Amino acid sequence: MNGKRERLMPEPRRLIAYLFILPALLMTVLFDYYPILNGIYHAFYRWDGAKVEKFVGLSNFREIVHDSVFWISVWNMTIFLVFHIVLMVPTIVVCIVLFRIKSSRAQYAYRILFCLPMVVPGLVSLLLWQFMYNPQFGFFNQLLDKIGLGEWKQLWLGDPNLALWCLILMGFPWIGTIAALIYLGGLQNVDGSIWDAAKVDGVGPFMQAIKLELPLLKGQFKLNLIGAISATVTGYSTQLVMTNGGPGFSTIVPGLYMYQKAFGGATDTEFGYASAVGLLLFLIALLITIATMKFIRSE
Repeated sequence: MNGKRERLMPEPRRLIAYLFILPALLMTVLFDYYPILNGIYHAFYRWDGAKVEKFVGLSNFREIVHDSVFWISVWNMTIFLVFHIVLMVPTIVVCIVLFRIKSSRAQYAYRILFCLPMVVPGLVSLLLWQFMYNPQFGFFNQLLDKIGLGEWKQLWLGDPNLALWCLILMGFPWIGTIAALIYLGGLQNVDGSIWDAAKVDGVGPFMQAIKLELPLLKGQFKLNLIGAISATVTGYSTQLVMTNGGPGFSTIVPGLYMYQKAFGGATDTEFGYASAVGLLLFLIALLITIATMKFIRSE
């Protein structure tokens, strides 16, 4: 019926509908697709971002293969990725517990509390953690002083052996606001008769989580997992603000390495190299996402 109505729609009205879509389409092409295609194109060039533009084929990629700093960044990214996936668990546990709270008022209040961090800009949170890690007057060293463990004071972000772990453990207790809302939405959309049947069968709280809640959240977990993978593989804002990849290269990741090659005092050939790194990151994120969608199927 809808298809028949569309076929019967007068041509002027159909044209007006297309015109309403056109501005959004043009903005998407200009600010999303054009930069992507431009980056892919220049991945095969020596390019200074302005005038110098020389086709070099796969030379940038061959250089990346022998670039030790790039492989250090890939190793750091892999560590971040593994721990970011592991640290998804606290959010799932909290959401299951929150969903089981019988009082609707208490459940609503907790949801509001979990949503409040969304109001704080991400940069503010990063700067706050940077202040807490400050070796002179930061929270952690001051706390160690107060409890009589002053000899355990550390440089934190200034120590190559600690800086990476400091970034991984940021955000305690690791409750992702958006992820939590997605999990709660998934649980609330399930027919309540499932939990009634579980109670009748004498299923305990732990087995209920294993046999009911976790399988029912598989689709939401896949969605959050893909988001976490994409953010970890392509992101670098945390490393840029907190350590700028240092000390040395202990916290550098491919996204930050790409940024430094393009804008961190690069030579006239580095923009093309940065584009090649960006293309590799795109392929890595795409392959991991496809593998995730294939092996974690929602029911």
